[in-house]
Amino acid sequence: MASDPIKAVLTDPAATGLRDRKKARRRQEILQAAGQLFARNGFDATTIAEIAEDCGVSPPTVFNYFGSKENILSALIFEGTERERAQHLQSPRKTGIPFAEAIGGLLYECTENTMQIAGKRVWRYAEAANIRRPNSEFEQLFSYSDAELCKLIETYLSDYAIVLRSGQTPDNALLARLFYNHWTALYFAYIKDDPMPLDRHKRDIMADVSGIVAMLFDEEFAESSPLKPKAAVS
Repeated sequence: MASDPIKAVLTDPAATGLRDRKKARRRQEILQAAGQLFARNGFDATTIAEIAEDCGVSPPTVFNYFGSKENILSALIFEGTERERAQHLQSPRKTGIPFAEAIGGLLYECTENTMQIAGKRVWRYAEAANIRRPNSEFEQLFSYSDAELCKLIETYLSDYAIVLRSGQTPDNALLARLFYNHWTALYFAYIKDDPMPLDRHKRDIMADVSGIVAMLFDEEFAESSPLKPKAAVS
């Protein structure tokens, strides 16, 4: 899969001049209105006309910006997740605390941020659409987004002076997939259970992560999460 078309979809239009900034702001207003309507009424039951009415524009204006309701959903989800990942990459790493708390906090924030992008109902629809439409652009975007999240976890891990119980050199890509897979299972359980609160989901994440850290990571490292010296951070 070529990366450039995917990145083009994930990136907001450049907003350099006043007119561009106004268009970008209007575009975000449409996405925000659509997200609220999708969460309240469901994707299928929401119409372009309702989205237009909710943000005070005409239906043709919505079509001019996005072309279809499906494209609105794609932009809402994938542009949002791309922004969140970019913010995580710039965030300082936590040290001086148990490593389970540091990596568990990162995984919990991934869920918390997805809920800020869209509600459980929207994510359930998106996940189902991903399964129903193999080899579609939507599925490719999901695969790209999942891979980037795994890379984010790997980048996060690479900043720590990890010591394993086995004495082996840490394989950060393998560790990232391990943490990502555990988070994914818990995330699916969370979005499928409407009454489940975020704090219950957080407890589930921390329990799993604490078990993984206790089994795999050296106790001294796990207690304080030391970072690599700056010159050694890749």
